[in-house]
Amino acid sequence: MRAFDKQKAFGQHFLKDSGIIDSIVEASLGSLARHPGHALLEIGPGKGAITRPLLSRLSMEVPFHLAERDRELIEYWSGEFRVGTFLKGDFLDQPDDLIKSLGKLVVVSNLPYSAGTAIVVKLASLSECVSEMVLMFQAEVAKRLYSGASTPDRGSLSLFIQNLWEVERLCVVPPAAFQPPPKVMSEVVILRKRADPLISLKSEKEQKAWNDLLKLAFRHRRKMIKGNFAGTPWFFALEASGVDPTKRAESLEWEEWIRLWNAGKEKACNP
Repeated sequence: MRAFDKQKAFGQHFLKDSGIIDSIVEASLGSLARHPGHALLEIGPGKGAITRPLLSRLSMEVPFHLAERDRELIEYWSGEFRVGTFLKGDFLDQPDDLIKSLGKLVVVSNLPYSAGTAIVVKLASLSECVSEMVLMFQAEVAKRLYSGASTPDRGSLSLFIQNLWEVERLCVVPPAAFQPPPKVMSEVVILRKRADPLISLKSEKEQKAWNDLLKLAFRHRRKMIKGNFAGTPWFFALEASGVDPTKRAESLEWEEWIRLWNAGKEKACNP
């Protein structure tokens, strides 16, 4: 491999803190230990801060795949014999079928701030092949993933992710852990696929109706939920569900979301 020029590729901040790196490596190996037969996919390896320690401890029996979009970094990693499949180009442009062809996966990544939300949504939607993820985000995005009811970071992304995934914060990452240091805090979270979704979505119609419900409920965050539902079929589902109509969407517990969904799903899927 040739030396990689010291530059900030695509606005990426390269991790240098050994303690944080060790935590991510241990978490990734722990995920693989819980899922025998899974491969490991790293998205955006950068110059190898996480990759090298992982490879030094990863069993040769575990398939290892990389995804990278930066041309210089692709060249940098092209000689790594441990890489099984190399997904070259923007990860968001990779066909779902190609990712599924890699088999069952554990995913690890120091995600770029600009694309972190979009990438985790894509990965979360591939729960049939992805079992666990160890991902670093800008802190404000990470908080949205694991925030509970009645917290300020609770939103549609929280519900979308938590329906399928258990989310745990692994560690907080200060700017000094990177080169160059960003202007914001970061966090590493572990996402573990639930054995069963909190709300089972059995068809594309139901998936779309659930997504539409979340967008509608959080359309105006300061409004009572009855205000966001006014003039829609979900207004009548709200009444039938027994959920307090004066609550804001961020205040609803999962049990209330389940009642609301059950009361309105038939009408939402067959308008």
